[in-house]
This record gives sequence, structure tokens and C-alpha cells, in this order.
Amino acid sequence: MSLNGQTAVVTGANCGLGRSVAELLARAGAHVTMVCRNRERGEQARAGVQRAGAAAGAEVRLELADLSRQTEVRALAGRLAASLPAIDVLVNNAGVWLHRRQLSTGGFELMFATNYLSHFLLTHRLLDPLTAGRGRVVNVGSHAHRYGDLRRAGLEAIARGEAWRRGFEAYGNSKLGNILFTFESVRRWGERGITANTLHPGTLATRIWRGNLSPRARLMGMTRSLLPRPEVGARAVMRLVDDPARDDVTGRYFKLEREESAHVQAYDTDLARQLWERSLEWTAET
Repeated sequence: MSLNGQTAVVTGANCGLGRSVAELLARAGAHVTMVCRNRERGEQARAGVQRAGAAAGAEVRLELADLSRQTEVRALAGRLAASLPAIDVLVNNAGVWLHRRQLSTGGFELMFATNYLSHFLLTHRLLDPLTAGRGRVVNVGSHAHRYGDLRRAGLEAIARGEAWRRGFEAYGNSKLGNILFTFESVRRWGERGITANTLHPGTLATRIWRGNLSPRARLMGMTRSLLPRPEVGARAVMRLVDDPARDDVTGRYFKLEREESAHVQAYDTDLARQLWERSLEWTAET
């Protein structure tokens, strides 16, 4: 399916999976807005994606935002809504994995703030343009969500990092939050015509391993050259947004291109509702 003339937004698009997704979207003819944190790396990535999509006539824009800061997420959403009256594809991909507890400027555990809460807020703020466009939302998850447990401690303690035990568990919590958000958004926004799916893109050779001193991350860093390239996961993302056979597929969890069952907590509707309502409070969206 050609995406000629369609509009796409990709977060965390300066490298790895996000950049690969942006390139494939541009090659398919979509006009792509890349959301990055660093201007220099973002401009370099934008130039590469522009070259990739040149033959298809794609236009590629760069937006800067530190997604761990809610003020910047709101400002980003405002700029996007003003410049893009219709959004056909939104890929919530930006993410970090940390080996020690850190807090965002808003007082949230940094992975929870970046990997989950920012995308919850951004998607809420883009509801009107998503409704006006095709409204295909892909929230990038991870197999690591199976190591999360949002029932072990109160949601407030998890969100604030007060229940911190291990970095990989906290990373799993943020990814489990993404899946709960995906499934609950279908229940709440399905009548708008918006679809939402989540997927594990595979264990890829990306920069997420850098700067992480945990044994698991060190092992992944040492074997990085043996891991699949980001394009493998990017193709799985594209199947969810450019395959007409999947236009009605929503509220699903995929491992690459194969649908799977997620962790049992992902299907806990009470937990999903509680997380949604607390997230509205944490983002001042109530």
C-alpha cells in the first residue's frame, strides 16, 4: 500500500528503530515528522531520511522535544496539532533503559516518564488530528513488559520510583504501561476510528544498550554486532500501518509480525482503568 501524501509522526527518530521506521515511511511516500531530543543528531537523521524518501516525494520535518519533560510534550503537541490538521500514523517509539533510579523534572521515575507517560500525554493531545486522519497508532512495546508488575506496589509508588528494585523491572513496568494504554485506548477511542496496536520489535542492535551498566545491558552491548539490524523491527511496524488487510486490526500485541498474548496483567481491565485515570492526574489532563 502506498502512503503517498499521508502524514506520519515518529518519536525517538534520530537513530535505531525510530529512524528506520521514519525511512520506510518516507520511502512509501509519507510526509514524516521526526521527534528527536538533540538538534545536531536530529538534523543529521532528518537529512538521511529526506534522502531515503526523495524519490517518493516525501517531506521530512524535525521537531525537538525532551519527552521526559511534560512541558515539552505539551509544547510539541501544540506545534504538531497546529501544523498537521490530520495525522495518519503515529509511532510512539522513544524510550530509555537505565540501570539506576533517576527522576524526571516532574518527579517521576525517568523511564516511566519517558517510555510511557510522555506517549500517553502526546497521544491525548493529538486526538483531533488523529481522528481527522487514518489514526493508526503504534506503541512500541517490549518483551521486557513480562518482567513488569504494576500490581506489586501502588501505582503512585511505581510512577514516582519509590518502589524501585531493579532497572530492568522498572523498564518492564514502563512497557507494560504502554500495553495497558494501548488496549484501554481502543476501548475508549475505538468509535473515533482510531486503531492502536503494540509490538515487541525484537532485540535489535540499537543505542539503547549504551551507557547502561547493568550486567544484562553490558552483555547486550558486547553482542550488539550479532543482533538484528533495526530495519527488522521497522518492517514489523510498517506492516501495522501500510497493510490494508490490517486496517481493522486493533488492540493487539505482536512479536515482530506475529500476534501473541501479552503478560496477563495487560488484560486486567481494572488495572488499565486505574492506570488511565492516574495518568490523567499525573499529566493534568483531567
